[in-house]
Amino acid sequence: MNLEAYQGLPSTVAGVGPDPVNAPMIRHWCEAMGDAGPPDGIAPPAMLQAWTMGLSGRSEHFDALMRELEAAGYASVVATDCEQEYARPLRVGERVLFDSVIESVSVEKHTALGTGYFITTRMNVRAYDEAAGEKPGEATPVGTHRFRILKFRPVAAGERPQAVDTKPRRPRPVVNRDNAGYWEGVAAGELRFQRCDACRTARFPWLPGCNACGSDRWHAEAASGDGQVYSKVTVHHPLPPAFGTKPYAVALVELAEGVRVVANVATRTPDEVTIGMPVRLGFQRFDEELELPVFHPAGPDRLPPLRIPLTRTLIVSGAIASRDYQDVHHDAELARAKGAPDIFMNILTTNGLVGRYVTDWTGPDTRIEAIAIRLGVPAYPGDELQFSGEVTERGPDGGTVLAIRGTNRLGVHVSGTVRVSGPVRGSGPARVSGPPPVSGPAPVSGPAPVSGPVRVSGSAKVRKHG
Repeated sequence: MNLEAYQGLPSTVAGVGPDPVNAPMIRHWCEAMGDAGPPDGIAPPAMLQAWTMGLSGRSEHFDALMRELEAAGYASVVATDCEQEYARPLRVGERVLFDSVIESVSVEKHTALGTGYFITTRMNVRAYDEAAGEKPGEATPVGTHRFRILKFRPVAAGERPQAVDTKPRRPRPVVNRDNAGYWEGVAAGELRFQRCDACRTARFPWLPGCNACGSDRWHAEAASGDGQVYSKVTVHHPLPPAFGTKPYAVALVELAEGVRVVANVATRTPDEVTIGMPVRLGFQRFDEELELPVFHPAGPDRLPPLRIPLTRTLIVSGAIASRDYQDVHHDAELARAKGAPDIFMNILTTNGLVGRYVTDWTGPDTRIEAIAIRLGVPAYPGDELQFSGEVTERGPDGGTVLAIRGTNRLGVHVSGTVRVSGPVRGSGPARVSGPPPVSGPAPVSGPAPVSGPVRVSGSAKVRKHG
């Protein structure tokens, strides 16, 4: 196959968006993403490609490239990267025009999904206001969209890597009648401590009786999640494979309620954990059974975590709202026939959720200038997507760059950067989208090194002991 010959050829010529920018499509998109949405009359920036999507419109060159790969056995396809830059907002009533080119075709690559070729297209999007009397020739640039797919031959089902099952598993703790309520709280997304009914003293760890007055009457409360580092140690000792190889910080965190908890603090390096550092409670999932409370630095440079349950409704509605009619995003039977265990989320929904996560934090007066994401493991129904992020750059002109990461049980689903301009409002407590998953108590033995995103606890609740 002479695939290099396709590089530089157009993949879309004189494309016209099937619909003008309109409020119903914006509303459907925002409902699917759980997004409050931009100001009236403005389309969410991450929606850029949705206005160009349809069941047809590719050039003969792109279709020929797909046919040649499919004839050679590379019949499956998955999106891997999406980079968008936004020149200006799209407004309701505007018509969208676009052209795209086949930017590159890689040499044959061997991936966890199978062997195949990465194909990158670049699209330039313009728009004009027909109702205001503008002509197509007066269309002005709105943004650019670089999109990368992998056209591949799947590996045999028996050869597929089992990312969760093959990883070393962390030891499980002993759960008994004295601490079972604590682990029930962890499973429900809470860090629970005890409070004496007689003298009102708060205590942690859990004990059968009050160490202040001796009473055996108590109730459990959920911590607010706010605290500060009281002391810390950095662990350098060689660890079993399940705990990684890098040093990590273990802190004694004093909660706002007055009790102290030993836990990990999720930072890039242990040196970032300092005495007196404000921290916020979160939870990290290590495998299909194990979820642990951790803390992360609180402050304006770190976005609060966001948990999003991966329901079939979200996956299908996101594909429909972004006009992506690939069968692997809505038809489980056809998805399995193409080598996937189930339907999976499309990259445009992931891109939309990234945009929502950022604008939830920045506030309505900040404009997203660019989103660049890379997909990792798939997002299947029944899992949960956990977002985390941090500010990596604050420019003198008010520009801000954020690093965003979203993980699920299989690993990192999405990572990338978002560039915004204007005032960054930030937000207080982390948000949770949907109820936390409840399973059996998540056991653990001792503190563990932390990487990746966390989810936060809910509001305080009271559980009576009787």
